[in-house]
Amino acid sequence: MTPESVESLIAEIEAEDHIDFGDLSIGEQEARSLMARHFCDIDHRLAEHGMCAEDRLEVMAAIAAHAMVENLVLHLGRLRGAAAKADFRTWMRRHGMG
Repeated sequence: MTPESVESLIAEIEAEDHIDFGDLSIGEQEARSLMARHFCDIDHRLAEHGMCAEDRLEVMAAIAAHAMVENLVLHLGRLRGAAAKADFRTWMRRHGMG
């Protein structure tokens, strides 16, 4: 695993599920590069501590799942604050949550 290969995979995922960076002070490429390097650094440190590839993969999956939960919470909070209750309930039903 290299930062470049992870960046490339992130770009492929974003092609189907685009992230709106809007007026943020970080660009798409910079964000991908930062996170790819971070993931590779974590993998390297876990390997240095003797963790096998399967265990490292499980840790990476847990990190990704945690980020997805965090994203869900942030998104739901934004919907709650920005949309009318009816719109929020419609969104929840559409995604099987209510």
